Amino acid sequence: MGESKMVNDEKQKARSIKVKVNGREVSLNPFATHILGNTIWAMISSLKLEEDPNRIEIELSQ
Repeated sequence: MGESKMVNDEKQKARSIKVKVNGREVSLNPFATHILGNTIWAMISSLKLEEDPNRIEIELSQ
């Protein structure tokens, strides 16, 4: 069953994600970490950048 799952090493890199709301860190489960990480990396990688991203920082304010 596990053998049928083909995995691209690049997509499976360990991602470190830290989310803070009003200065307090929010705990993320593995699913949320996976979804947020892959979504953000996909959006950033579609941009025309001078170099490949290694670290991404996003700050949202209302």
